[in-house]
Amino acid sequence: MSDVREFKIHLIGISESDKQILMRVLKLRHSPKSVRNYVITDESNPEDNKLYIVNSDSDESLAYWSERFLSSQKEPMVPTIFAGQRKIKCPNTYCINLPFRATATLNTLDIVTVKEMDYIPELTISKTANIIDTDSNGETQNLSETFLEEIANSKSNSNQAIKAMVVDDSQPVRKQLEIQLKMLGVSVELAENGEQAIELSKGTEYDIIFLDVVMPGIDGYKVCKFLKQNIRSKGTPVVMLTGKSSPFDKVKGTLSGCDTYLTKPLQHKEFQSIARKYLPTVSMS
Repeated sequence: MSDVREFKIHLIGISESDKQILMRVLKLRHSPKSVRNYVITDESNPEDNKLYIVNSDSDESLAYWSERFLSSQKEPMVPTIFAGQRKIKCPNTYCINLPFRATATLNTLDIVTVKEMDYIPELTISKTANIIDTDSNGETQNLSETFLEEIANSKSNSNQAIKAMVVDDSQPVRKQLEIQLKMLGVSVELAENGEQAIELSKGTEYDIIFLDVVMPGIDGYKVCKFLKQNIRSKGTPVVMLTGKSSPFDKVKGTLSGCDTYLTKPLQHKEFQSIARKYLPTVSMS
């Protein structure tokens, strides 16, 4: 995994002793296997890769943060973690205890980068399941699929108006796409083969369908033709997924009626591009 990013952390009201503990915790992430590195900065101005840790037990620190980084609608304008005994209830913010503990602190930082900063290089759509790397101290370096799934489930619900179907005979691909879509608050139904996909399409109208080409039984091209001829699904965008990348395969996909054709492995940024195009009403992080 080559996508590595450094995130800056600006501290507000954190004591020098707690800062030193935090610095030691952050060093656990500085290894060749890590896709997230964290560094403390004295610069307070907002940046794309910057988050804030505020001492929640300090009225002065809370007042400073509220004045600079809380909108008139009482919405945080920067990714924020409140550290201390006092738990602050504010939308899209997070709480941890002091003193800083390695596992809890790093997990919370990771959650912020996923949910508030949309950094998820672990989500690559391929037939290979995600690998969980650990350092010499047993600390997780890259987020596990279970960890990501828990976050995704918290952002999705079965009553969500936007619905998607994922059709693929590969369990890792189905799971990875399900997580990607749930991250956007989309309700997802899964099918292992073409026959299941056709049956599901008869009873539900989807906003988008991700369809594998090579499957046992009915292949993706035939499923796509059925979907485009069916009154219920003919207007639904169909994204065909394949490990092949020849021009002939893309022509076959176009002739079957698919709206776009993507080659696996599919990176998170590519998925986001497709979601923005075909699901413009979803909320991007």
